Amino acid sequence: MHRSHTHPILTILTLAALVFAATPPVRAADDAGAPGGFLRYGSSARALGLGNAVTALADDAASSYWNPAGYASLRTMEFTAMGATLFEDTQYSFLTLGLPTEGYGSFALTGAFLRSGGFERSTLYEDLGETFDETAGAFGLSYARGSGRLSYGVHLKSVTHSLAGASGGGFGADVGVYLRPHRTISLGFAVQNAVRPEVTLDEQPESWARTFRAGTALHLLRNRFVVSTEVVKTDDMEADLKAGIEAWAVRNFALRGGFDAAREQGSFGAAFRWQSWQFDYGYLTHDLGATHVLSATFRFGVPYGVKMKRDRARFSPSGDKRDVTFDIDTAVRGEVEAWTLEIRNERDEVVRRLRGNGSPPEGITWEGADEDGRLVPDGRYTARITVLDDMTQEWDFDVGVDVLGFRDRTRSPIRVEISGSEAAERSPQRRKEDR
Repeated sequence: MHRSHTHPILTILTLAALVFAATPPVRAADDAGAPGGFLRYGSSARALGLGNAVTALADDAASSYWNPAGYASLRTMEFTAMGATLFEDTQYSFLTLGLPTEGYGSFALTGAFLRSGGFERSTLYEDLGETFDETAGAFGLSYARGSGRLSYGVHLKSVTHSLAGASGGGFGADVGVYLRPHRTISLGFAVQNAVRPEVTLDEQPESWARTFRAGTALHLLRNRFVVSTEVVKTDDMEADLKAGIEAWAVRNFALRGGFDAAREQGSFGAAFRWQSWQFDYGYLTHDLGATHVLSATFRFGVPYGVKMKRDRARFSPSGDKRDVTFDIDTAVRGEVEAWTLEIRNERDEVVRRLRGNGSPPEGITWEGADEDGRLVPDGRYTARITVLDDMTQEWDFDVGVDVLGFRDRTRSPIRVEISGSEAAERSPQRRKEDR
């Protein structure tokens, strides 16, 4: 598998700085005052744009936070960062790093942090003229294992809570299951705080609420259109129905919409992919106004199922460098059903098409010929490799290559002997320059 040359630590630090530098105000969840309620806010702008109805999706490092079984679906290492201002001086941030391995399952590290400051200290009878802060955090380690059709996962977490000088901590665990009985249907089940953290700030211990999540998702148009729904039940709260829609209108741009019935909160979102980056935007509506949320994801290695590189940027079918070789790497969960390599000219017409079943070869050589074996004209050509996995999802990657014909090849002077003497016969191009 091809490895990225980007330094992972530098990329992660840069990503976190970009996201946390712009932290727009957002509304806290209705259960934000409950112990551990901040952990039910969100993990990315994508999840929020889908109304957090992602238990049956869980196909990236951030959304897998809601269902740890989803980490088994990761194809490559990825990092996501999100930051937000909940209200006044309350800051919320979320980080996750997913690490899939070959044969040993997938691991993930997550961190969620909440900080509030400037609360005025007072008694029943007077204002003391002092302020205090509140902080809460959760650091987690996840493990998931399984195939593309059935996986399971567990999320172990250490939580802390500090309020007005008193602090405490505890440990808890989440569990989840992901099912894909058919290529168009996925199911997800998760229990957050299956092992409930218990934190003591003063004398009375507080147990964090347990949340049950069950969802389903429809994957249509080869995963380019997804509809997800789920039911959420948290201890001492009413059941909540969530729903979301995601549509990849073009290869690198998506639109989203979601609804949270209990909060009567609608959401919208969009995504943009650029090379190994994905930027997500979420817009939430509620009775206090509107909210804007941003998050960013960086994927290492082969970020979107397949990656291709060329051994040269230009070649001449009639010159010394007569061909170009495309090196192909794939990273999909499950099996590759089929592959196609298309060569397109500047008018987006297919001049050559190669295809096969199973995984593509590691390298494919093109000698500049079309379907009829004739050399193509000079110009800029685009090679696109497309692989289809066993869930009928398409992954593709483009590279460009220039084809240079006879008129653009570098020519060398030829020396010939005339009447016993040597004379240099210049090339037509050189004679033209001498005029």
